[in-house]
Amino acid sequence: MPLTGSDRPPPAAPALPGDHTVLFDWDLDQFATLVGNCAFDDTVSLSLAHLPRDGLILEAGCGPGHVVEYLRQQGFTIEGIELNAVIVRAARERFPGLRIRLGDVARVDVPDGHYAGLMSFGVIEHFRAGPAEPLREHWRVLRPGGIAVISVPSFTLVRRIKALRRLGVRLGTPRTNRRGHDGFLYEPYPDDGKFFEYRLTRGEFETAVRRAGFEIVHSLPTHHLAGLWLEFGETWVANSERRFTPTRLGRLTDRLGRLWPYFHNHMHSIVARKIS
Repeated sequence: MPLTGSDRPPPAAPALPGDHTVLFDWDLDQFATLVGNCAFDDTVSLSLAHLPRDGLILEAGCGPGHVVEYLRQQGFTIEGIELNAVIVRAARERFPGLRIRLGDVARVDVPDGHYAGLMSFGVIEHFRAGPAEPLREHWRVLRPGGIAVISVPSFTLVRRIKALRRLGVRLGTPRTNRRGHDGFLYEPYPDDGKFFEYRLTRGEFETAVRRAGFEIVHSLPTHHLAGLWLEFGETWVANSERRFTPTRLGRLTDRLGRLWPYFHNHMHSIVARKIS
């Protein structure tokens, strides 16, 4: 099960003007592996099941375009936009037929209702001002009745407990990044230093999606093994090129944890429909 969206903060991920998002570094030598991993990704599976096949699909924040390529192989008409100009240029040079281009997911250069469907995997949480602006743009570029598959990191029970433990250790040393302070609207990660992403509760994410004008079709926790690996490491889950294999301990923890929704999943994914 790969991480096609949020991961641990990458090295050298510079902030853009206004600090509204970050740029990801990608290794194009791993492109074929990334494409292959899509077959095991929860959000890609949701996209295959729910995106329409009778129109153009957009991946907003497509990185090197591996999901674009995978869905193209599955028969979709799809293109991607990505804010990292270096990656876009390098990917297009290496893979000339790849339909990706430079673009900002909050300001897509297309008319209203241009796309039949949209994917946004681990993107909107990187806007320090919150996800409202990119979500409104997702809504704008979709045709009436269009489908969006959107995911963000989940502020799970495990992450809440760990945040409380960190707060206890830091008594007398205030966290620099805290919800409700210095303009942070949701739980920021990391809790000190440079902002990387928000982690949203189920209610926060669903409310943001509805406020943007969408109807929620499905809302569910996803990427459970990735969540165990990120929070507990290799003792629970082995990670080989972003494919996650649980140990016996991890398998038991995953099985028990899934009895409590939003206990240890990495991402929360929503399938939404644009209300005309």
